[in-house]
Amino acid sequence: MTLPVHRIIPFSNVEGMGNRTSIFVQGCNINCLYCHNSETIPKKYVDGQIYSTDQLVDIIKNSMPFIRGITVSGGEPTLYYKGLTELFTKVKALGLTAYIDSNGFFDRHQLEGLIEVTDKFLFDVKAIGKGLDTLVFSDFELECPVDATYQETYTKSNEHLENLSHLLALGKVEEVRHVCTRGFNDPKEIVDAIIERIKPYPEVTLKLIRVHLRGLPKERLLKLKGSVPSVKEVEDLGRYAREQGVAQVITIL
Repeated sequence: MTLPVHRIIPFSNVEGMGNRTSIFVQGCNINCLYCHNSETIPKKYVDGQIYSTDQLVDIIKNSMPFIRGITVSGGEPTLYYKGLTELFTKVKALGLTAYIDSNGFFDRHQLEGLIEVTDKFLFDVKAIGKGLDTLVFSDFELECPVDATYQETYTKSNEHLENLSHLLALGKVEEVRHVCTRGFNDPKEIVDAIIERIKPYPEVTLKLIRVHLRGLPKERLLKLKGSVPSVKEVEDLGRYAREQGVAQVITIL
């Protein structure tokens, strides 16, 4: 089987526990206005490359024994659940761990096989409710449009929160992230939704990230005007999460 790959980072220590090889797939099912990997959103991209799972395993082997495992990010890896299931099965046979960095918009019943062979998810809660329409499922026009089927599948749904609860119960989540913005959602409402789910799991880290707009195209900047919260607002959210009983909270300012 094959996977469309945008880039591969042989050694990374920010994509899950330990030193890891990070594989960024091409194609995403959402279109976040603040995305700093927006070149990975379109399903087709001129700089992408198709790799077989055996080719990827050979690349991963070149990084052994200096890595603990691999993390597949994107884009949205779960779009390619069949290929990932095959890749992860081969990677785990090498004694490595297999992680997925996901936005949570997927059919968990369809992904049962992939979830079984995945060690941990890095789960990014983008928004809830009305924020999904304007921030996450944005109608911002891409240079290379996303397939319409991507956009139609999970719009206006909070099913990603149900998927988070499911993965937590299975012990499959290492970290839950939220990029804090102003004007699209009430950040405290999102943090409360996350706290409700992760509080019983003290081993799970909550990471709150203050959105930054450096490097974004001018057109996106215009839509995001006034969306950056203050440092104090993000620090207060982190303090609030700790007061509510979340054991591990990291704020990135």
